[in-house]
Amino acid sequence: MKKQNKKEKVPFKRAVKNNIYMLKIAYNSDKVMVIMRLVMGFFTGLNHGVSIFFISEILNALDRGDEISYIFTMVALMGLYTLAYELYFAWYYKLLFPYRKLNFIRLIHKSFFVKANDIDLACYDTPEFYNDFIYSMQNCDKSITNTVDQLGDLIRSLVASGSVFAVVATVDPVIALVILAFSFADMIIRLLQNGIYYRYNIEMNELWRKSWYIERFFSLADYAKEIRLTDVSKNILNEYEKTMAEQRRADTKMRIKTGLINFLAAFLGFGLTAFILLFMGYNLIVTGTVLVGGFTVTVSASWRLKRLLYDIQSKFVEMNKDSLYADKVRKFLEAEPQIKGGDKILEEFESLEFKDVCFAYKDVNVLENVSFKVSKGERIAFVGYNGAGKTTTTKLIMRLYDVTEGEILINGINIKEYDLKNLREKMGAVFQDYKVFASTVADNVLGDLYTPDNEETVLRALNDATFGDKLSQLEKGIHTELTREFYDDGTNLSGGENQKIAIARVFAHNNELIIMDEPSSALDPIAEYNLNVGIDKNAKDKTVVFITHRLSTTRHVNRIYMFEKGKIIEQGSHEELIRQGGKYCHMFELQAQKYRS
Repeated sequence: MKKQNKKEKVPFKRAVKNNIYMLKIAYNSDKVMVIMRLVMGFFTGLNHGVSIFFISEILNALDRGDEISYIFTMVALMGLYTLAYELYFAWYYKLLFPYRKLNFIRLIHKSFFVKANDIDLACYDTPEFYNDFIYSMQNCDKSITNTVDQLGDLIRSLVASGSVFAVVATVDPVIALVILAFSFADMIIRLLQNGIYYRYNIEMNELWRKSWYIERFFSLADYAKEIRLTDVSKNILNEYEKTMAEQRRADTKMRIKTGLINFLAAFLGFGLTAFILLFMGYNLIVTGTVLVGGFTVTVSASWRLKRLLYDIQSKFVEMNKDSLYADKVRKFLEAEPQIKGGDKILEEFESLEFKDVCFAYKDVNVLENVSFKVSKGERIAFVGYNGAGKTTTTKLIMRLYDVTEGEILINGINIKEYDLKNLREKMGAVFQDYKVFASTVADNVLGDLYTPDNEETVLRALNDATFGDKLSQLEKGIHTELTREFYDDGTNLSGGENQKIAIARVFAHNNELIIMDEPSSALDPIAEYNLNVGIDKNAKDKTVVFITHRLSTTRHVNRIYMFEKGKIIEQGSHEELIRQGGKYCHMFELQAQKYRS
């Protein structure tokens, strides 16, 4: 962990660039809000100087013995100014800015969702990147709005301190210089504290992620049955105790370090206050070089200047702190997809060919010299035990990953030369870990927003996926909301019903290449038979790739590829592989015995 922290320190130059980068994101999201926030910072800063001016002028008028009418005029002007400022301040911060900020946050989140949609699937397999990705998604609005707020506050403090410093320096430049020196020392201390907090948050980030998983484990319905029927919760509770113990150790270490730093900062603050009072008191009582009015204004202005300079260095510290987190956001936003398409358009699918394809994941070989060819309209099946490389092969077809060696050809052209969006539009897939989204049945089937023009398409796809009987039981039909994430009256379907929705999603589109990864895993034998009928109906002239453990499906395909340890060890039709008496035949016989006994 310590090595990781050292690597993640952000140099000053990059810290500045990070803040500018975040400011650009904010400006591109809502120019008006950013400009208004910075301008407001200027005016609120100017208010400090104006207030000091009025107070100083009134006290000086009293010291000089000016006419009472002049004093009343200054008091009245100060009152009117204060009223106007407070009204404007309330209007801006209570009404205008909150509204603009909500819209600003919406635009930022939307841009991050779009970016998340573009990153490579491999990014989810890299823990360090995935941690940064999750952090960026959860904290992007805070990080970016903080940058704008900190810059606005910095402008305010700089303008305010400049005007107040001028007042203090005209009375006694020694006090002004002492305040600057103390503030600089305090800034160094706060920077050290900031580094401690950052390293603490980096260390805790992984621990928080573990805690969130444990919270989901005990709160989501996905795990409810297993928790009640097994003792797996004991293992998770043990992990929880270990995670919490690590969190306590990290928290204790952080609090000891920051406690010492806070004590030092308090000591410096006390020393500065004592010096100001003693120095100005000496000039007032002993030397008589300062009048009561001058003493009051100077001490008051000195304290205010002290706070403002502290605020300035705090803003620099906060901006440096934001930069440390902004670095993660920046890495996420600047991450370029490694899987990029070419400019060729696939007009019509004719053939798919693997030529000596190898694929390695983190230096571990998953596929080795895989070769096969599929022509339009053929149906093939990938079979084999778990971890043999079947699903990885289909992910390479869809370019969710790219090959390590060899090449994949479509219509005799390397798959990398095709436009990526166009290529994937030609493919439809039912994944083994299929997902149903928190939306209506129709939206789930279309994988898009439903319009009345699509009603016939949705109904046909659902019926072909054997979901018709269940659909007739749903009061809202295809407009039924699925899951209860967004809708209190949403419907939770069974595993088999959810799988039919996922299958209907493929049937609803005119895909030329269809990939079915365990499409009947959650279905009973009758539903599986009806599904195969639906596939026959919808994929008459389509190319279909099956991944299955249920070998009843493989009897009707053109060719079967038996995978083992990332290699194709057998290939042929069902009858040919049975005659060979190899591993496919053995697997088929084992399944057949279950139905015979």
